[in-house]
Amino acid sequence: MDKFKKYLKYALLLVLLFIFVSIMSKLLIISMYKPKECTVLFENPKIEIIDSKATNANGYIYGCITNTTGSTIENKFIKLDCYSEYDNNINTGYAQIFKLEPNESQYFTIKYKCQGTERVEISMSDTAPDYLLNPIDIELTQTQKMALLFGGLIVIYYMPVGYLFGLFPF
Repeated sequence: MDKFKKYLKYALLLVLLFIFVSIMSKLLIISMYKPKECTVLFENPKIEIIDSKATNANGYIYGCITNTTGSTIENKFIKLDCYSEYDNNINTGYAQIFKLEPNESQYFTIKYKCQGTERVEISMSDTAPDYLLNPIDIELTQTQKMALLFGGLIVIYYMPVGYLFGLFPF
């Protein structure tokens, strides 16, 4: 009975340590992101930057574009240029506007990875290189996450005995 209580205490300490490390790492990552100023180089359509943050290695811009032109905007791109302290263009990102009716709004997110970004400029573009487009930004729902978890458990359950160095001898 004493051994069981000792193992139970170790398991509880392990779970508490896991929770503590998870919370502290999340807080540390969040504290590394600092607000970044963005310059919008056009007036129509109107772009409102909701959130713009960056670390020394990557960043993101979350915003809303509102069509104030009076005509439908189709197949245009929001272009993001990252500049270094010496005014060198070090990265370019794009977000596609599929169809935007007059006075309609659409939210967008542009994520970028580059070091040494000092300023960010946003402009409009008619075309974008295919290799720079990121049309699918995968965000998993809770249902999809649970399906992946159960799928992984099923794979582990039906794994042959001795597979993966004998770690899963079911």
